[in-house]
Amino acid sequence: MTIDGTGLQRAALETARSLPGVEEGYPFTEGLLVFKVVGHVFLIVTEDPEEQIITVKSEPPHVDALVREHPSAQPGRYLDKHHWVSIGPGESITRALVGDLVRDSYSLVVEGLPRHDRDHLTPSRGASSSDGS
Repeated sequence: MTIDGTGLQRAALETARSLPGVEEGYPFTEGLLVFKVVGHVFLIVTEDPEEQIITVKSEPPHVDALVREHPSAQPGRYLDKHHWVSIGPGESITRALVGDLVRDSYSLVVEGLPRHDRDHLTPSRGASSSDGS
């Protein structure tokens, strides 16, 4: 089911806050709520009611596919446009898609962390990727 801007942001916030080791704050400017894991950004939520978007990290081919398939998706604002995608409310944007995008972004960041940092995240749960343990 399609969600509006408030639903989009609520889904992103709920998903991000459910992941281990997440910190949130406003390191750049008021109105841009930033979520990090071990100091690395994986989600930005724009708190402007006129522009309710989220920005997540993604693999370049996935960014391209999202932009092609979803009219409310565009190359990431604020960050590298090849590795980040911004999503606004739209006909094809669902709560499930938003949750998947946030979890995938988190996983990409966690996968890039040194092992000792990854090991401090809840080992029994961790990110959605598997390291064979």
